[in-house]
Amino acid sequence: METSKLPLAQHFSNLRANPKWALKLLIAVVVVVISTIISNSLIDYDTLLKDSGLSGQELEQTKTIGQISGLIGGIVGGIIVIGILFVIFLLISKIMKSDASAKSIFSATLSYTVITSVIALIVIIIQWIAGLSPTDYAITSLNIFDKGNNFLAAFDLQTLIGAYVFGVMLLATNRFSKKSTLIWSIVYLLILVGFALIGASFQ
Repeated sequence: METSKLPLAQHFSNLRANPKWALKLLIAVVVVVISTIISNSLIDYDTLLKDSGLSGQELEQTKTIGQISGLIGGIVGGIIVIGILFVIFLLISKIMKSDASAKSIFSATLSYTVITSVIALIVIIIQWIAGLSPTDYAITSLNIFDKGNNFLAAFDLQTLIGAYVFGVMLLATNRFSKKSTLIWSIVYLLILVGFALIGASFQ
């Protein structure tokens, strides 16, 4: 196909005929687990709980519960997100009357998850090395210029990369037209940035 020169296009195109998924599912889960562990270790619970009025043993117990809950919640949540993404991508495919099989779309969903999760993991590792808390900074977002600004954090390079991978998947696996791919990619960006801004308004 003429779009095969795009980065990752050939990979997603191959998933139509060869939708392997078992190894990618394992990799996706491992990346989610590692990312959650590192992210959790970077959270400064002392700062988060400084206004709670707790002290001594109560503070330590609350910190422990928070760490365990964050770890379990992050891992389970990450796995659930994979399932939700598959359902969303499958629905989009059905709406657009794509001939891609459910198995191909599931494989493509895992590829999307692995690619975006590995990028996020690299970012987290960099922040871990630099000692930057993810609650204060996201080094791929505009809030690198303003510590703790969640509105600026909504504008993140990772979101743009995710939109690109999403678009390539629609174009190469689902065989959407270029126009439909562009529209859905813009919708992707608007939804993710919109939810991030809404989330920031409540913090």
